Order: sequence, then C-alpha cells, then structure tokens
Amino acid sequence: MILKKKSGRDIRQFLVDTNLFIAAIKNPIKETASLRLLMELVDSTSIALLGNEFLIMEMEKYAQVFESKRGKEILQKLIDRIKVADVDEKFLRLCKSYFPEEELIDLYHAATCLQEGAVLITNDRHFDKINDEKIIEVWSISKAIKEFKI
Repeated sequence: MILKKKSGRDIRQFLVDTNLFIAAIKNPIKETASLRLLMELVDSTSIALLGNEFLIMEMEKYAQVFESKRGKEILQKLIDRIKVADVDEKFLRLCKSYFPEEELIDLYHAATCLQEGAVLITNDRHFDKINDEKIIEVWSISKAIKEFKI
C-alpha cells in the first residue's frame, strides 16, 4: 500500500525483518551495505516502517545477544519509527497455510504486511511461497539495497 502524505508525496510501507537488523549490527566496526540500508529506512521521510510486537521483541533479543551499542542505538531509532500494528485474526488465517506451526513469528510478520500493505525486507526463505503466490511482496536485502541505491 502506498500512503499519501499531506504534501502529496507517496509513502511506501516496509517491515524490516530481524535478519536485516542482525546483518546491520553484528559487526560493530564495519559499515556494511546492510547497515546503510537500515539507516536509510530509519531516516527516510518518504517511507513508513511497520511492525508487530514480536518484531520488536526479536530485535531487542538480538541487540542483547550481540551486546552491540550500535544495535541498541539503532533499535531505539526503530522503536521510535515503527508503527506497531495490531494484527487482525483474519489476516493471520489468510497467511497461516504458508508457514509451519513453529514459524509463528514469521506468520505474524506476513499477516502484518498483508493487513497494512507493506513490503517485507528479509532473506528468510520461509517467505518464498507467500511471495511467489503474490500474497505479500517480499524483497531480499540485496534487492532493497539496489532499490534504495545503497
């Protein structure tokens, strides 16, 4: 879904999966393309970041696992920017058949994207089928890097 700002500019909506967050913070010294992409998403006024309570919990967990000051700073910026969606049960039902039971968090991410019309940025192969069937739009991290000209 593309939202219109009052200024008339389009705003695209994205859900950033945890694996982009991990790729961006795991090396505390190196400035990677993943880090530049994540910062572009956080700082851009022409996009909206969406998520759900599970996404925030995952990112908090990995910021602690990597004991990353950079990760904690980026996490705070993400928390400030992410609109946390309350996922409606009907979207969970629509996405459920695309995920095994043990991938409940991935189900929530897909349902959030479907409900809000957001593009999911992830390298997680669990989303291949739902993307192939055009239920939600999924971009790999490398595709997002190209699209944002990072």
